[in-house]
Amino acid sequence: MVFYEYFSAHWIGSLGLVSSLMFVLIFLAHKQKLGRFGNLFLSQMTKTIKGKSGKVAITLSLVLIAYFTSTLVWIERGNTVYSDEKHLISNMLFSNYDTNKMSPSDIHKIMDIKQGNMVFDVSYVNYADHIISMTYAIMNDMMGGWMVNLDTILLVEQFEFLVFIIVYRKIYNLPKTLVLN
Repeated sequence: MVFYEYFSAHWIGSLGLVSSLMFVLIFLAHKQKLGRFGNLFLSQMTKTIKGKSGKVAITLSLVLIAYFTSTLVWIERGNTVYSDEKHLISNMLFSNYDTNKMSPSDIHKIMDIKQGNMVFDVSYVNYADHIISMTYAIMNDMMGGWMVNLDTILLVEQFEFLVFIIVYRKIYNLPKTLVLN
């Protein structure tokens, strides 16, 4: 927020700001430019990233990437594939739309679920996708498009975080000597 207020009005350009600062801090610590703090920082970060919590962080990052990607896909599907139904639901929710005047074809559009004959019925998955897509698209419209922007930023940040952890786990080893004075 401070960066946006004082340095850049184009907040999308500051996506990698935190990652850049972290890389500079690690680089300076490895070059022994931060003194005792750098040694302690590298030691603690290496223990954390290479330990069990690093595996948890990677797993959580992958789950969040899947969620943010799915949200963006659902919003796009709600705005394109299910746009008629989305507008109908939006009208019902937000503008005194008389549901008694709905035509049977409108109701059929909203509640379109086809019965299948398999053990695992795919129509229920399609129906869930339909409902979730419309819900996220309506929420994005209510927020003026900010949901897509926020999800995009969080998705890119999760990719940066995941790459950072993987690169650090692969490249850097525990410090050879740790001077504790």
